[in-house]
Amino acid sequence: MSRSCLFVALLVGIALTTGISVTALGDDAAADSDDAHALALPEEPTELAELPARPRPIIDLGNRYLANEEISPGFTLPTGAVWQPSLLAWGALRSALQAETGRAVDQAQWANRLDLFGQLSLTATERFVIGLEPLQKRSRFSGYRFGVDGADAEIVGDVEAGIQTLFFEGDIGELFPRLDRDAWWPIDLGFSVGRMPVVYQDGFLLDDRLVGFGLVQNSILARHTSNLRVSVIGAWDGVNRGDNTQGGDAGLAGLSTEFDLYQATWAFDAVYVDGERRTNGAVAGISMIRRIHDRWNLTTRALGSYATQRESPQLDRGLLGVVGVSVAPYRTHDLVYFNVAASYRNYTAAARSADRGGPLGRLGILFEAPGLGSIGSPLRNDTNRLLAGALGVQHFFSHRRGQIVFELAGRSRHDEFRERTIAVGVRFQHAVGRHVIVRVDGYAGDDREDDNFAGGRTELILKF
Repeated sequence: MSRSCLFVALLVGIALTTGISVTALGDDAAADSDDAHALALPEEPTELAELPARPRPIIDLGNRYLANEEISPGFTLPTGAVWQPSLLAWGALRSALQAETGRAVDQAQWANRLDLFGQLSLTATERFVIGLEPLQKRSRFSGYRFGVDGADAEIVGDVEAGIQTLFFEGDIGELFPRLDRDAWWPIDLGFSVGRMPVVYQDGFLLDDRLVGFGLVQNSILARHTSNLRVSVIGAWDGVNRGDNTQGGDAGLAGLSTEFDLYQATWAFDAVYVDGERRTNGAVAGISMIRRIHDRWNLTTRALGSYATQRESPQLDRGLLGVVGVSVAPYRTHDLVYFNVAASYRNYTAAARSADRGGPLGRLGILFEAPGLGSIGSPLRNDTNRLLAGALGVQHFFSHRRGQIVFELAGRSRHDEFRERTIAVGVRFQHAVGRHVIVRVDGYAGDDREDDNFAGGRTELILKF
């Protein structure tokens, strides 16, 4: 991606965010003054509700995470910023025995994944974050593959010593508060730089860790909205293409907006990908999330991808529509959901990490990529000429420390209904103590093209 394209995208984003902020503040200044008294905080303190004991991280120094204690006064910089340094380290270990049979594939394996994170916080808005994944290398995970159907058993010892996440994020107004003592200039811009996770449209459009730079402005007081957020990002490395492959020298520039109206939250996101071998193109999406009455929720999304030069698995042309409806049954914490998706041609996401699978992972548990081992989702989660749906029930028990999900799902090519796949699945999860979760998955289905299939996973998740 050319540097000029990147800089233009960032400059446009700065102009857009600051311009909207100045206009909105000017229009609403009088209204804010009139309502100041009505919005004043009460003089008497309110007692906090009794909170459960917090889990203890690996390292927790300085102002301890979620601790009910006095906050350190810190120290003041020449810029006027008050820093209160704290150091936090945490992680999660996933270990699973899993197997599948049918569809010309029989395999069984023991797979492991370790995610480690460290965070040096300077203030509530400024922090350095580092992340490691020492038990995997892209989509290969350390463990053991059992010999099935004459295949040789083998130890999988892939180790990735490199840093997978490393970024700094902050707020210009908080770093240099003396530049705007009267809070008049729109310098409250958040920014982030480094290798960082980026998600657009809940992962349907983009879900990757990118090396780049981003700007964001929150709480813009635009007319007819209670909140408007605008952000831009430019990435020049670390881009995995829409088919989960490494993007070589690919780069991208993106714009993301989100605003709250009276009854719904709307979002519009757009990304331009500058790929190698003429695999350039644009991907955009718009979504609406709203609550209907007290217990019903509706989510709709419309997305499109357009290859400006050569169509390829990395970026193709197509449209995707997704509709999700959920309801919480009366006097319960349970959830019933029904999600459907349909595509025209081959919609392709802008960028997705190697362990994320296809864009349909959010449709249901049977489409979800487990992100652990070589066994993928029970139902394919690509979006090529797709017609798919998932109906599920999530039930909580043991004072919400346990849950079980039953799901019926299927997919087919909309131009060839005989090539359909139907499956049923169940997921059981239960917390053990404060740091351990036991999870059991099972599924079975019928594939018209290949055969019947089934699989399962028993997983132990340790959070620390």
